[in-house]
Amino acid sequence: MPEKKTLTQQIEMVNAQLRDFGRAAIQEVKMVKNGQIIGQIRYGYKPQYVFDAVNSILMPENWRYEVVSKEIFETQVVAEVKLFIRVKDEWFCKGAQTGQMQIVRGNVGDAMKGAITDAIQKCLSLLSIGSDAYKGLLQIAFHANNSAEPQAAPQKQNKPTNSAKPKPTNNGNLPKIAGIKYQQRNGIVVATGNAYDKRELLKSAGFRWDKSGKNWFKELSVQ
Repeated sequence: MPEKKTLTQQIEMVNAQLRDFGRAAIQEVKMVKNGQIIGQIRYGYKPQYVFDAVNSILMPENWRYEVVSKEIFETQVVAEVKLFIRVKDEWFCKGAQTGQMQIVRGNVGDAMKGAITDAIQKCLSLLSIGSDAYKGLLQIAFHANNSAEPQAAPQKQNKPTNSAKPKPTNNGNLPKIAGIKYQQRNGIVVATGNAYDKRELLKSAGFRWDKSGKNWFKELSVQ
């Protein structure tokens, strides 16, 4: 008989399956008020993909949750949830978390469901399920295929481009910075790696911060 997987191994398998789902499983979370984005844009896994992966690996009969409390406020619902995992026929509480969801068009029922779902995902994160979201890896995955999406009509240019996919660039005007690599994307060069710590060096080299793409970029010099 095959050896039974440990909980740690099963969690690794859940995360591997989430990665296999690809970009379709990732959502961009924005808080918008009066047409303006408030706070930081976050990236996380869509709940249904998380639950599908957990059910597939852990199996539905080996995990459950209990709603500890529910509160309805003027604009949002807040719910506290406890998560239980069965290990070797014994149930263990793996923590409690609070979730919240805005009430849209007076629909308290949907907001309640969303708050409970949010709390369950936070509980699962205590087991490191979906940990790529907290490592900042989902933002990269979410935007990685943007260049593969349908493009607008190309602008006139003197030199043809061979591919719309990001590719390394050897532009001699780029500084050599430890931990930083460069990719060419549609007429610009993007700094990748630990760019936050090197932002002053990048600014001095003419790079600018792109708020929407969350990266440092510079227009390619014309040769």
